[in-house]
Amino acid sequence: MRSVSFIVVAVLVSLCPIALSQERGTPSLDSLIANALRNNPEVEMTRYEALAAQQRISSAASMPDPQLKIAAMNVPTSLSLTSEMMTMVPQVSLMQTLPWFGKLSAAGKVQRFNYEAATDRFAGARLDVVANLKRVYGETFEVEQTLAYLEYKKRLLQSVVQVSEQLFAVGQAPQQDVFRATAELTVVQSDLLTVQSTLLELRAQLGALLGLDEPCSIQVDTLRFPSLDSLRLLEARLKVDNPELKQMQSRESAASASAVLARKDAVPDLSIGVSYGYRGALMPDGTKALDMMSVEVGVSVPVFFGSKQQAKIDEADIMKQAAKQRFSSAELSLSSRLRSTFAAAQAQKDLIPLYSKELIPQYEATYNSSLTAYAVGKTTFAMLIDNLTTLINAKIKLAQLQSSYFSTIAEISRLVGEDPYDFGGAQ
Repeated sequence: MRSVSFIVVAVLVSLCPIALSQERGTPSLDSLIANALRNNPEVEMTRYEALAAQQRISSAASMPDPQLKIAAMNVPTSLSLTSEMMTMVPQVSLMQTLPWFGKLSAAGKVQRFNYEAATDRFAGARLDVVANLKRVYGETFEVEQTLAYLEYKKRLLQSVVQVSEQLFAVGQAPQQDVFRATAELTVVQSDLLTVQSTLLELRAQLGALLGLDEPCSIQVDTLRFPSLDSLRLLEARLKVDNPELKQMQSRESAASASAVLARKDAVPDLSIGVSYGYRGALMPDGTKALDMMSVEVGVSVPVFFGSKQQAKIDEADIMKQAAKQRFSSAELSLSSRLRSTFAAAQAQKDLIPLYSKELIPQYEATYNSSLTAYAVGKTTFAMLIDNLTTLINAKIKLAQLQSSYFSTIAEISRLVGEDPYDFGGAQ
């Protein structure tokens, strides 16, 4: 039996250390971010919406178009254009509506705030894309680390199964060792299929974020963790720089400007017109009748003020209050989300060194000890496999914690409105 133990241990040791160190090219996260911000369709859509909102400012603040009329005045039923001295053909009129003082500037102010809200939405879309990109980047790291550890365990178990079957065939190993190794191998193969499917899904998500119509494959060996500011500083940054809050502030300002505009819009507008009429008839003394000019001034009469203008004023006041409450609700929600996200980041930050510096070294020592004990017949094959599984699961858990911490910091960066390209900080 001792010879069997030495054979299995030799197989375990020969496969390579469980601490994986593969040299692969790590893509630049900054270059991925730059490509996403250039090509992501969601970002492009919000950019065009902001450009369209900018054009509405000058349109809203412009004077109404004048109205040009050409008419035939006082034409007799005989259709003679020269027999009746009052006939004017043609008569040219020009009418211009003059909005009450401040109406146009108020309308322009409404659209200017709407434009600011659109630019904040554009900024928010950029941050959303970057946060999702970092999440996919971190999860890719986790999946690739998991695949590497599972592949290691698979190769190990395949060799163990082969050796165990050969030794069982000659009566030098118990059948339960073969069953246990085969069952563990089946579990690992199932886990590999699941993780490989997750990797394909991440590649599809990355391609969509980069504006591609096909999956995009990257390899991530390490993650860079920026330094994390204090919660108080992060909350202060959120209230100043969060694009969603800034958008709500712009919407609230637009609603206030709309309330002002509604009151100004209730004041009647003036209309001024001039007209020139050509007369082709002759006067009694044989001279040509003089051409005629007219000037008119009009004013709109708000006879339906109660059901029209007043209703618009009331609506604008209600929308102003709704916008104010919407901003307060968003501020509370985002602050709460920041605090919970920060707490999660702190927990992940504390767990990472716990696994990397304490648990994993202990599990490695236990596994190496079980290797030695198994070689001299002081422990069972099942215990050896259990120790190996515990060690690999701990390493996979560490990769999960690192990925989660990376994604959590990315979410915090999104909440505080950090510049999409600002990803420096402590390693």
